[in-house]
Amino acid sequence: MRRTTAWRSILLLPTIAGAVGTPALAQTARSSPARAQAPAPPPVDPVSPALRQALGAEWLSDDERRDLRVRHGLWEAGDLDSPARRARAALDDLRLLDPALGDPEAPRDLRAEGMIARGELEEALALLPEADSARSLRLRAECLERLGRLEILLAEIDAQAPRLAADPLLRDDPDAVADLAGAILVRARVAGQPPEAHRAVMAMLARARGELDRLHVAARLAESELLLEKDNPEEAGAALVEAISLHPRLARAWGLAGRVALDRFDFDSAEKAARALRAIDPEHPLAALLDARAALLRNDPDAAEEEIDAVLARLPRHPEALALAAAVDAARYDFDAMRARLAALDEAMPRHPEPWLEAGRQLAMDRQYAEAAEVLAEASRRRPAWPTPRIDLAMLELQSGRDAVALAELREIAAQDPFNRRAANSLRLLEEIAGYERLRSDRFEIRFKGGIDAVVAELMPDALDRMHEEVAARFDHEPPAPTVIEVLPDHPTFAVRITAMPWIHTVAACTGPVIAMEVPRRGPPKKHLGPFDWLEVLRHEYAHTVTLSATRNRIPHWFTEAAATSVETVPRDYPTCMLLARSLLADELLSLDEIDWAFVRPKKPTDRTLAYAQGRWMLEFMEESFGPGALVALLAQFREGEDSRAAFAEVLGVEPEEFESRFLAWAQGKVRAWGLDPEPSIESLLEAQARADAEEAEEPAAVEAGDDDADAPADEVPPAAQAIGDARLAAWLAEHPEHPDLLELAIRRRLGDRDELPADVEPLLERYAAARPVDPYPHRVLARAFLASEDPLRAIPHLEALDRVERDENAYAIELARLLRRAGRSDEALAAVMKATRIDPYDAPLRELAAAIALEAGAPELCRLHLRALLLLEPDRPQHQRRLEALEKRLGAG
Repeated sequence: MRRTTAWRSILLLPTIAGAVGTPALAQTARSSPARAQAPAPPPVDPVSPALRQALGAEWLSDDERRDLRVRHGLWEAGDLDSPARRARAALDDLRLLDPALGDPEAPRDLRAEGMIARGELEEALALLPEADSARSLRLRAECLERLGRLEILLAEIDAQAPRLAADPLLRDDPDAVADLAGAILVRARVAGQPPEAHRAVMAMLARARGELDRLHVAARLAESELLLEKDNPEEAGAALVEAISLHPRLARAWGLAGRVALDRFDFDSAEKAARALRAIDPEHPLAALLDARAALLRNDPDAAEEEIDAVLARLPRHPEALALAAAVDAARYDFDAMRARLAALDEAMPRHPEPWLEAGRQLAMDRQYAEAAEVLAEASRRRPAWPTPRIDLAMLELQSGRDAVALAELREIAAQDPFNRRAANSLRLLEEIAGYERLRSDRFEIRFKGGIDAVVAELMPDALDRMHEEVAARFDHEPPAPTVIEVLPDHPTFAVRITAMPWIHTVAACTGPVIAMEVPRRGPPKKHLGPFDWLEVLRHEYAHTVTLSATRNRIPHWFTEAAATSVETVPRDYPTCMLLARSLLADELLSLDEIDWAFVRPKKPTDRTLAYAQGRWMLEFMEESFGPGALVALLAQFREGEDSRAAFAEVLGVEPEEFESRFLAWAQGKVRAWGLDPEPSIESLLEAQARADAEEAEEPAAVEAGDDDADAPADEVPPAAQAIGDARLAAWLAEHPEHPDLLELAIRRRLGDRDELPADVEPLLERYAAARPVDPYPHRVLARAFLASEDPLRAIPHLEALDRVERDENAYAIELARLLRRAGRSDEALAAVMKATRIDPYDAPLRELAAAIALEAGAPELCRLHLRALLLLEPDRPQHQRRLEALEKRLGAG
């Protein structure tokens, strides 16, 4: 199987057998004496003023000042004048192949910590045979955990930690406090800890950095690691910022900061961290691994593999690199290779959950739910007391729609670890959702809070079942089980529900079996994002459910968005057509290599919108050029794990480059048909006229229009056109009677500021609407004029054109419903008022209108739904109850 969005050939990862060789520092060919002279510190936000002040203290001796500079990463080359200082600097930088970390004269604990970072665990244990200090206790605990010797680890910590904590000298040593906290953190992963132990450790670290040494870096780093264990990235990030301001070269802090950024899909901050690490060492392993993680997030396992290979070539036992290699196999859907790699890693890291966690998280990100559940369950089995894999597993069950399983798991986790924020937030939401009311239809289960939100939910069952028939037919596939629709009461609740999903930028989200949607409602912006047509939104999201199911969740991001937008009933609006036209004429459309990335990390504010619109456009081209069966055939290829290049070659018979070339030529024709690239352009007409005028006057031609206008689509009359005289405009229009720019200019001049519509403008508006069919302007003018006339029914076709492209406001639909009702077109009036109601279901007067039209159109069941809604919206108006009772009586009599 193949999977990549960058369409590069697959490279083989190093074998695990090559990862257990001799210690890296014994391979002298890989180290260089020059590495001891590291580059300058990376650019960083201003170094802590308190640190600057301490370094300038007059009472410090030269030796003390030198130690302080080394300790805080602000050293100069002359400061590294001893084995201990050179080793300290190399370790903080994580220059793991620096000879200083192999110097026998350097302190044992520094050499051992370097070995652990390289994955040389047995060698580190040999160097630290006893846990006779807080530092050796922490380092031995880290080694023993990775080697799977958990019983020895627990025995050592349980024996030594109380003794060390009781030692008054160690209790007042901030280094010892930070090391002891680190050892306790390892123990918590292995065997858990009661809540009071967590509070005690946080208090220890707060004392170390607040009372014992306000400039202490290790305490802040340990605090950030503990906060990340509790899924508290905000406070962890603040601790990391403090740590970096006190030590600009602290590689572990930069690496953690980069990972925190990637967890929230902040690629710019992650790149900043990687740049800082490469300023320390151009081949820094943590920088390469940050880039690998970023590549996996953008579905590019080949690029991730290249970065991991580079690390393993220099550090063949690097634990994080080995674990991430399993995530690359997972990202390729090569589950056999993934399982083989995980089994082999057990030789290097027996019983350790990290490789399983990395692979499981990647599978969960890619919605490979069955495989992710298997792998995360194994990670959890290896560390039952460690909440992290269990939380990931619970969140996976939540995305899969197995709320009861997720709820039971989260309750256990919260009881075990009440300080974990992700578990607590998710548990609160799940307990609320567990109490939601449920409506069931043939293909959907609708969950909603009850109360007033029933005015939305009760409209859904029949409408969604009809929508299912259309969407399933489009993709020739039906999901195997009913889809869950969660109707959430506000945006904050929705945000908690879909946390950690990078593709979410709207009011609804699909995980496959579950679609979450906030209600369309007006209100404070922090609580509600406003009205929208929920059926159109769910149509888009359900297309994701169907295409994900059809492809076993292996469809490329851009293609699932293209497929989803292709089933929307709302045509492209004018701004979208303008965006596509501008991008085409400026040669700024996205390539197939770029379009996936534009959804996750847009370079420009318009990139994400362009990616949605262009994906739909490319699919339209594909079906016109390669036949309507191309879409379903490509879904079948993606189901087998093929990437876009292979799938295009198999189904379309073209390489992506040829597809793009043919698409661009097709798109040119579409833009011209939209009237957005007219020939001749206003600029060329002006240039020709200027030349003609110059020849007549025997003077050089001067054209006011700038070159910047030459490739711009005609979304408005070019400024230079304002100087065109009426006679010349009339002459050009006679020569080019269907030219959209000339027609628009003539219309706007005739209308000016008038409220009434001159008789001679109406035919111009009709011609302009035909010449530039995507522009709503002529329909707005005609609708406004006809509504103010003696025959407002003439506005109907223009209101229909305006409403056709509207999905977030219902003014056109309401006016249409009233006019169609007046015209006796009850069925059409009902369709219009139902759209208006979907957009703003909490509008009581609108629901009264909808109830009346439904009754007139012979839809008493719909009338009943609107009357039931009015009971919730206006419970203090008894006439709603009387009307409902009258309707029930009428239905009963019938």
